[in-house]
Amino acid sequence: MKTDKQIFQIFAVQPQWLFELAGMPTPGACSLLPFTVKSLEREADGIVVPVDATQPITVVEFQFQRDERIYTRLVTEMAAVQEAHAMRPVQGLIMFGRTGLDPQTPPWSRIVRSVVLKEVLPEFARTYAGHPLASVFQPLVEESLPTLETQAAGLYRVLRGADLDERHRDVLLGVFADWLGQRFPNKHRRELEMMMIEDLPPVEETVWGREFIEIGEKRGEKRGEKRGAELALNRAVQVCLKVRFPPVPKELSQRIRQLEISQKERLLEFALKAKSLEAVEKWIARHSAKTRE
Repeated sequence: MKTDKQIFQIFAVQPQWLFELAGMPTPGACSLLPFTVKSLEREADGIVVPVDATQPITVVEFQFQRDERIYTRLVTEMAAVQEAHAMRPVQGLIMFGRTGLDPQTPPWSRIVRSVVLKEVLPEFARTYAGHPLASVFQPLVEESLPTLETQAAGLYRVLRGADLDERHRDVLLGVFADWLGQRFPNKHRRELEMMMIEDLPPVEETVWGREFIEIGEKRGEKRGEKRGAELALNRAVQVCLKVRFPPVPKELSQRIRQLEISQKERLLEFALKAKSLEAVEKWIARHSAKTRE
């Protein structure tokens, strides 16, 4: 997965989160900035520069693959940063994506702080319940795709309600959606959006629901508004299933048309979150039976 750019974006929103996650003292107001080691024609992943000049600058590397030279590279970057900032104190931090990536190179591994995201995030999430950082990283650290798919809506809801300004909140939502897309490369964009929807409003209150209803009305239905809305709902359900679980059997389409309008509304909500076409078929069979009764 592509990670470096996205992780930089996350911690650029709130650089203090780096220290909270790593269990290090927070230096106060600071900024996460890019830094180029000109002598080596190489960029560090980022440096955290505190406003308080007595606080050390932190050189950060985000590592998601095995690299035996990560420590020596970071120490070289630390020296270059210190020279470029009037010999101000510096410290190093490496964030490894998972266990087994840290080569623990002596003596530098005793000087540079290192943490493993997959190991520290669960405890961080318990300590800081509802923290957006714990949610945004889940697509990166959760190994089980079924679990991630189940969690997606709740995680997205936490990020959407985060106590951040709109610009920063949009950054986290964008990174979350990007990583979710990378974890589910075979899912259509609409399917990914559906994964992040949890509490759906009634279909007639949604923009796309109103659009379907308007299409039905504009086609000159002569049987009244209820019939136009019913046809639009039927079309909405069919499109949803076609996107999520193609192909949709003709027999199933016929059974959907036979449902009552209130059942089609509930079916649309269910279809957006269903895990399989089989689950949809069982839902229809159960509610069709209730109609016959």
